[in-house]
Amino acid sequence: MESFSDRLLAEHQATWQAMQQHRFVTDIEQDKLPAGVFNQYLVFEGDFVATAIGIFALAVSKAPGIRQQRWLVGVLNALVDDQMGYFEQVLARRGINPDDYQRNLPAVSRFRDGMLTAAREGGYADIVTLMFGAEWMYYHWCSRVYRSEQADPDIRHWVEMHAEETFFAQARWLKAELDQCGAVLTKDEQQRLSALYRQVLEWEIDFHGAAYADCPAG
Repeated sequence: MESFSDRLLAEHQATWQAMQQHRFVTDIEQDKLPAGVFNQYLVFEGDFVATAIGIFALAVSKAPGIRQQRWLVGVLNALVDDQMGYFEQVLARRGINPDDYQRNLPAVSRFRDGMLTAAREGGYADIVTLMFGAEWMYYHWCSRVYRSEQADPDIRHWVEMHAEETFFAQARWLKAELDQCGAVLTKDEQQRLSALYRQVLEWEIDFHGAAYADCPAG
């Protein structure tokens, strides 16, 4: 029997593939991502960590039991300590002052505000859908791109971080949680989450495209 998460993946395969073949992804895969685009992306993504902390904090408060809360608290600790630390280090190493970069382009604001609003207004299943949409997608393109080479060590490390087993374990956990949630939802609720999942992928596509805002199309 097809799991709920696999059903979502099948229903939105075209949007999934659009993200998997996004210019940002293929530029990294072909080792031709402009340094300025990666720098801008790091600013966007670094800012989003604060949003992710808020989303996972909401997940802790809405989780159905202590098992889920234990895992989610671990995710929060990793975001606050490891992820925040990573961005502080990489921005300093690359000489990036975030205030010199775009920070609130429409595509970035839609992603940030859309994710946070859905987490605030929805339940635990909504939050799991949001984060599964983002992390399952990220693991899969990074695990593919990891097989190619990247000359920029910071880009290479970014890919490695999202292709390693620790990140995959978190993505698998979200997938399993989504399947458990989906198994007890009504058809209408399942359809609502399916639409939310597609929206997350669309937000991600636009978010990654925004890094090219000041970069020539050539």
